[in-house]
Amino acid sequence: MTENSIVQNNATPINQKRVSFFEYFLVFVLIIYSGHANEFVAEGSNLGSPIWFLIPVVLAGFLIIRRRIPFNWQFYLLIFCFLIYFIAVTIKYGELRPKYFLNYAFLFFVAYVTIKGLKGDFFHIYEVIIFYSAIIGLLFWVIQYVLGGDILYNLLGKITSIYDFSNVSENGLNIIVYSVQPSSSSYRFDFLPPRNCGFAWEPGGFAVYLCLAILSNLFISNKTKNSSLRFWILLFALISTQSTTGYVILLVILGFYFLNKNLNIVIILLPLIVAALVFIFSLPFMKDKIISLIKETGDVNSIVESSIGRETSINPQRFASFMIAFRDFQDNPVLGLGGQDEESWTYKIGANVSKITGIGYILSQFGIVGFLFFTIASLKTSISFAKWYKYKGVLLLFAIILFISISYSIVLSPLIMGFWMYGLFN
Repeated sequence: MTENSIVQNNATPINQKRVSFFEYFLVFVLIIYSGHANEFVAEGSNLGSPIWFLIPVVLAGFLIIRRRIPFNWQFYLLIFCFLIYFIAVTIKYGELRPKYFLNYAFLFFVAYVTIKGLKGDFFHIYEVIIFYSAIIGLLFWVIQYVLGGDILYNLLGKITSIYDFSNVSENGLNIIVYSVQPSSSSYRFDFLPPRNCGFAWEPGGFAVYLCLAILSNLFISNKTKNSSLRFWILLFALISTQSTTGYVILLVILGFYFLNKNLNIVIILLPLIVAALVFIFSLPFMKDKIISLIKETGDVNSIVESSIGRETSINPQRFASFMIAFRDFQDNPVLGLGGQDEESWTYKIGANVSKITGIGYILSQFGIVGFLFFTIASLKTSISFAKWYKYKGVLLLFAIILFISISYSIVLSPLIMGFWMYGLFN
């Protein structure tokens, strides 16, 4: 067998003879965990709730047995390099925190097993699950809209301990397959009708997962059965999220898609595309959101100062979060904080800030070392995808991952790792 044929086998879409309910359940669990919408899965590490953290680890272990997955030198090298990094951080700060090392070792383990065990099947399985999640989300969203106001929100609020269970932003509520926010969170930015959160902690998060499913639909598993139907359902669900990040990523995906179809069509439709972009970004919820992001960026110091002494943390928007995290990177440019959050400048002044930026988190926590690893792995996978699935645009996946990392820290969840680390392990 030639090298090219091996690559194609690693990247081929779903093979129904090899995929069973278990594989779908594993990816479903990873999706729900990445959704961060309830307290059981929101911890995201063994530092918070070891029992819930170990569920995807155990499922990955079963997948190893089912598929007889070997561990290649890339995985061992990754663990070894992270161990060296962990030792360096321990020496720098003079404190040994083995849970920190084990936390990321397990995350790498789950991502590796998922990638190596499912190969190209992973993307189609993911797309199908998100497709059904989109249907469920649209149904609940329509019900929420038809009932009006906070009727659905209040009905869910009658469930015993639902408030303790939920981790949805803006005091929202989660029932695993759907999250609903109070109407006040929509009125805040003139979002009418209410935004569709799907299974995620907020609409923007749901939009990200929909965009990745659309990427799979158009570029990876576009020749599978009912792919056109899945595309339209995913698109309608994405529109209902009213997410700035989701819309931007969608425009990137569609731009590359039409570029691959026919460059002449793109040139002819360019005036229409520009007009559509102007219209989209002039919509109230897009324009107001962008203005608020820019305004908040100029008030970083006052935001941090207002959180000093608070029992609950405040959540600055993505650009303000990045600027706060970037100051930690400036103080620790090589290794970052390395899990030593007590060394953060906001912690030292008694501020209680929860940063949402992914790229800022990588820079502040892992320094230039972690940033280079993230960038190189993402670029490698992006280039490999264009080769394996034979489309023009080696930077497509990298651009998507970059936009996700600017807005959210979910890039370090095993599910999203499955996308940007795929080329590293295969």
